[in-house]
Amino acid sequence: MNPQNSPTLFAPAGGTDAGGAGGGALTETKTKIAQTARDAASKVKSAASDTAAKAKDEAQRIVSEKKETAANRIGGYSAAIHDSAKSLEEQDPNIAWFTHRAADKLQGVADYVRNRDFNGLRRDAEDIARRHPAAFFGGMFLVGLALGNVMKASQRKLSEQEFGPDSGTDENDAGGQTELSMAERDAAGI
Repeated sequence: MNPQNSPTLFAPAGGTDAGGAGGGALTETKTKIAQTARDAASKVKSAASDTAAKAKDEAQRIVSEKKETAANRIGGYSAAIHDSAKSLEEQDPNIAWFTHRAADKLQGVADYVRNRDFNGLRRDAEDIARRHPAAFFGGMFLVGLALGNVMKASQRKLSEQEFGPDSGTDENDAGGQTELSMAERDAAGI
């Protein structure tokens, strides 16, 4: 018999039961730690999904508001075009008829934007861009020009509200401002 392989030589005085009780406490502690970690992970996942759901709801709300604003604006342009067509009815009925048709199409676009969900609008825009890329990018260019003009006009209107309607519109004043700025540049050595 080999003394190094003997199981009874190195056993504690209390037998294997004393070692098992210490191992049981260790196993129980490991189980509690694992359960606590699982609970914490579950809470983090729940908080993250709640936050993501709230962010998604907020984004959808904002998109809906912007979509409604865009539809109302397009509808307003349609109404303005109809008003212009009414003024043309006496002068040239043919042009007035075409102008009314264009305004009706624009109102159709407003209704389409108003009634379609965002994902549907996105899919439709992607389809148009794939099928007719030149028309799509040409349209985007024209929309960009229109938006630029609207922003420019809005900026002028805001400037007039802040500084009055005569601020910078008189050519003599503008020349004086240019000469003043030239004088300032000369004084500054620029």
